Amino acid sequence: MIELRQLHQLIAIAEFRSLRAAAEALDVQQSTLSRTVRSIEDDLGTILLERRHSGVEFTEAGQAFLREAKSAIEMLERAQRHARLAGRGKTGSLTIGIQTSLGTGFLKDLLRRYATAHPKVQLSAVDGATREHVRLVAAGSLDIAFVTDCEIPANCDHAQLWQEEVFVVTSKTHALSGMPAVSWSSMRHERVLVTVAAPGPEVETFIRGVLAVEDDCGFKVDRIDATQEMLLDLVALNQGITVAVSSWQRPDDRELSYLPVNEPKNSVAFNAIWNRANGNPALRRLITAAHICAGRHRRGTSDWLSAQHSIGQDGMSGQRVTIPVKRSSRDG
Repeated sequence: MIELRQLHQLIAIAEFRSLRAAAEALDVQQSTLSRTVRSIEDDLGTILLERRHSGVEFTEAGQAFLREAKSAIEMLERAQRHARLAGRGKTGSLTIGIQTSLGTGFLKDLLRRYATAHPKVQLSAVDGATREHVRLVAAGSLDIAFVTDCEIPANCDHAQLWQEEVFVVTSKTHALSGMPAVSWSSMRHERVLVTVAAPGPEVETFIRGVLAVEDDCGFKVDRIDATQEMLLDLVALNQGITVAVSSWQRPDDRELSYLPVNEPKNSVAFNAIWNRANGNPALRRLITAAHICAGRHRRGTSDWLSAQHSIGQDGMSGQRVTIPVKRSSRDG
């Protein structure tokens, strides 16, 4: 079998048109190059070069072999460069599950920084509900997902990265609109709009959690088969109210009021979740970037929790990420 080293030697002979000059350039014995030529000719069953007083001349077969050899070496070297870059996470692709907006906030900043640092990594975003994203991450179909409260599969790692303030959203003409802040109980007897698709189910779960009411207690949820953007348009038309986190706010929106909540549970935490066995180098780079952006102290290989937060493990099927509460702040 012809070795790569032998091909480089043959190319050097062609460039210098002399065994002696090529041997000097490669710092090998001239006899070494002679043996290389004979070995390749024996493997191919043809004569590659002829020795003349002026040097060496490659035969027609030799010239044809050289062209293909150079092409093969270039392809191999290109593959090696790409592999080295991919191994360092400089190239490749990432599929990311999101349920928050990319308009503003932590996630927008994180992905912008990552894209700037790794311009050859292709980022693909998939919108969807938390449960589906977690399932896809566990199955290896998504590299990473950014979600709220969820059950963490046993084969996945997670990190609590940032929190966003929650607002009650009304039209400018709604009775609550002029309030500097509202309580969760102000949503009772209101028509609360949520989307059928994500993030609607998560929003409804959150609202029911803070109100702790049943369907027959004056709390009406209308599930709208529309995008989050269209839902906000309906709120602007005074067709109901909704709840949104800070990153969902539409810039310069003159039709909606985003009312802060003057109760303890007025924020939600967002978490990253990824499959522990995922060896994508680009993913590891994103995990590191998220760790830096979140300012978390990392304990071990994948724990970004700060010293004042901890997440319990049940030691069996997985663990549950809890949502910490805080007073009004906007980390997002």
